[in-house]
Amino acid sequence: MSDTFLPGSGFDTYEQQDKVLVGLCGGTGCKAAVRILQQQGFAVMGAVVRLCTDDPVVDAAKEAAKALGIECITLNASELASQLAEETAAPADLRFPALLAAADRLGIQYIATGHHARVETDPEGVSRICPAADPASDESAALAALPQETLGRLILPLGDFSPEDVAEMAAE
Repeated sequence: MSDTFLPGSGFDTYEQQDKVLVGLCGGTGCKAAVRILQQQGFAVMGAVVRLCTDDPVVDAAKEAAKALGIECITLNASELASQLAEETAAPADLRFPALLAAADRLGIQYIATGHHARVETDPEGVSRICPAADPASDESAALAALPQETLGRLILPLGDFSPEDVAEMAAE
């Protein structure tokens, strides 16, 4: 445990906490995901991935982070693509590599998003995407191709909740 207190670092605590970098978009799902992670004891920091120059998601995510009382960084997907040697990847495919690269630079173990799915790890340590508890909101198919490296660090806090529960949590 470090005695150093760094104001504005986003993780101002004298207790040891697991840290998580949450991909924000400004929607209710992301807000609820942040609250769930905070209630579970995580030190939460937000990140928004800018996919184009005038991306309205960036402003929405920054406003959401301010309302939630967390720090939010902006990641430029095109710059990260060249750093990660993934120029051929479609912009939407860059969100998870961007979050992982930023988490690594910041010394953060986990990443999270507001997707409605679950990650389960078997006894051998292999992580898999599983459907959300509510079949109507399930987004597991969109995440099925994520590599094991990503799945091992991914937290999906909304997978056990219905959209109504998520909206209620976000409103609080």
